[in-house]
Amino acid sequence: MVQGVENLTRLRGRVVSRAPDPRRAGWDVVVVHVEDAGPVAGRADLLSGRVGDDLPVVFRRDLLGGARPGARVTFRARVVPDGAIAEPYPDEGDLLVEPA
Repeated sequence: MVQGVENLTRLRGRVVSRAPDPRRAGWDVVVVHVEDAGPVAGRADLLSGRVGDDLPVVFRRDLLGGARPGARVTFRARVVPDGAIAEPYPDEGDLLVEPA
């Protein structure tokens, strides 16, 4: 078994779309147009190269409330074998959702 790299990146962008994740109950796949990204101290940064891209990210549904396309999100995410996943239990200040 190959062990993944401990990674985490701070991302900011706009919600392009949001739909239930077909593989995980209670989670949504949110396509985020990445406007800014940066490293998190002590972790590999595997997502900063995605600035300007539309990036699918899996989020726990309850974290996003009623966020709709156009909302701005600031969060931290990591790369996993099947894509990008937002921190499921972010510390205060590590997730910000601003309505459209």
